[in-house]
Amino acid sequence: MNIEPPAITEFLPKAISKAVRREAFTHAITLYPVAAAAGFGVIAFLFDMPLLYILTLAGIFTGVLWALIQIFFLHDRIGGKYISVLNQKQQQYQAYLRETLQNELKECTSIQGVEDFADQALSHCLKIEEKLHSIKDILKLKVKSGEITYGRFAGAAEQVTLAVLDNLQDIVATIKSSASIDSAYIQKRVKAIEQKGKIAEAVVTEEDIKQKNALLERLELKQQQFARISRLLCSNEEAMTEMEKISAALSEWESQEDFTDTDFESAISRLHELAEQAHQYQKR
Repeated sequence: MNIEPPAITEFLPKAISKAVRREAFTHAITLYPVAAAAGFGVIAFLFDMPLLYILTLAGIFTGVLWALIQIFFLHDRIGGKYISVLNQKQQQYQAYLRETLQNELKECTSIQGVEDFADQALSHCLKIEEKLHSIKDILKLKVKSGEITYGRFAGAAEQVTLAVLDNLQDIVATIKSSASIDSAYIQKRVKAIEQKGKIAEAVVTEEDIKQKNALLERLELKQQQFARISRLLCSNEEAMTEMEKISAALSEWESQEDFTDTDFESAISRLHELAEQAHQYQKR
């Protein structure tokens, strides 16, 4: 299933303004009058019909005026629709990813040696959704859900949620990779080689040494994979803690008069930072 979430940059004010301008200049009421004006202008020039120049100017004026109205007076309405579409894409991707992860993590709980990792990851999959709903519920008490501010704030919180889910996806892959390394077998073989060295009659060959090193290398690789899982889980815990702090701060604003645009921009920026930081852990 090919579902892609929107990028963080698509929620920034610059991207919203760009979307508004694109809508303004490609709207039918903008394009058709200008196109008609171009036609009138050509005919007026070719056939020397001065009256058509008036229609040409009227068409250009109508198209440009409508574009300016959309940019300067309908900016929030158009921007709100743009954000709404992005949020719908995010929610669709989240639902798909969450369902897939829950099934895969439940399978991982049966893999010996990683049960605790899988259990913690599965709890993250459920808890992050609860925290997202909590932020949205509190946000609805502060601003109208149709406002562009609500869409941007909710979108930023959903980006953090996606980052946590992406980390969980990486954890699933790492768990399944580590499961192919049989620690018990490796320890048994290493012990056998070491015991061989303690027997007077036995000779530890170069192949024995190479085999032991290869076995220990696999064991070290598994430990590195476990360390990576721990880092990703830690990143998720930190992200969820920060979301709780932002949720708590948001709940303290009793009415819309209690906060400013700066407060909201600061909170949205922090959510964007959290999403970026969580993704950075995947690259380590």
